Amino acid sequence: MFASSPSPFKVSAHEDIGLGVERRSKRRRRWRRGFQLMAWLVSIALMVWVFQGGLQWFLKTFVWSNQALALKRFQVKSQGVIPQHVLIQWTGLQPGDNLLAFHLAEIKRNLELSPFVHEASVERLFPETLRIQVQERRPIAQIRLLRPEFQEGGSIGLMSLLVDGDGVVMPMPNKEEIPRKLRLRWQQLPEIVNVSAMTFQVGQSVASPHFQAAVQWVNAFQHSILREKIHIQNVEISEKDQLIVHTQDGQRILFALNRFEAQLAKWHQVMQYGHRIGRRLSFLDLTIQNNVPIEWAPEEGLQAEDGHHRLRTITPDHVDV
Repeated sequence: MFASSPSPFKVSAHEDIGLGVERRSKRRRRWRRGFQLMAWLVSIALMVWVFQGGLQWFLKTFVWSNQALALKRFQVKSQGVIPQHVLIQWTGLQPGDNLLAFHLAEIKRNLELSPFVHEASVERLFPETLRIQVQERRPIAQIRLLRPEFQEGGSIGLMSLLVDGDGVVMPMPNKEEIPRKLRLRWQQLPEIVNVSAMTFQVGQSVASPHFQAAVQWVNAFQHSILREKIHIQNVEISEKDQLIVHTQDGQRILFALNRFEAQLAKWHQVMQYGHRIGRRLSFLDLTIQNNVPIEWAPEEGLQAEDGHHRLRTITPDHVDV
């Protein structure tokens, strides 16, 4: 009367066999896909290995060992004093090196490691030439520092350093490195003095604002009309935020740390005024913009002394220029 209904969780033998076959089929498909993927990976790795080996063989045979790409000539262009063979030596390259076997950026960096090189450019000119162009630093001033000689007796000597228009410090070349006339001219450059408390590093720009002001003054003087008339002995960095310029003929000129072109123009005007009245300038304070204080050099001889008395009544101690 009460027949039992089939359980929904009971699986017949026929259905059990079907599920087992399906699971085995899925397992075989997964294994097949795994083997296929592994075969693809092995094939790709083998192809990469063969390609890499073939590429290396190709580069070695047709590029690195190709004598048609061997470096045979250096084309060096420089407007400075560094000899061409020295610039070639700084590149680290030798004739016969392959033109494609080095990085141009590395050669450029090797050249610019020299404190005398401001900027360098390197270019390949196929099939056999390397072009080198160098812009050298031009010294405009010098500094002298005390240096222990580390010899018996502990003697102390002077070390001369050169300074370019950007305030970058360079060593003084040895006698055999540059022509004698050029070395003598560099030794006569204006000296920046009172710098013992500053730190100098060859190839680096000096960070001191006062030192940079002295360098800017020398730059301005080099481009002024006074360059042909006055020889500067030294430029002293004063503790009073001013520069004291000493000339070879005994003048002492005070400059503020700015407006150098205007101050140089005033100096030139005062010198012209002194030439008109027959007097030689001894002291001039250009830190004051109006009524510039001046001193004239004492005249020599009786005739000059008479002229001095005649001119004294018309020569003021302050000149408005």
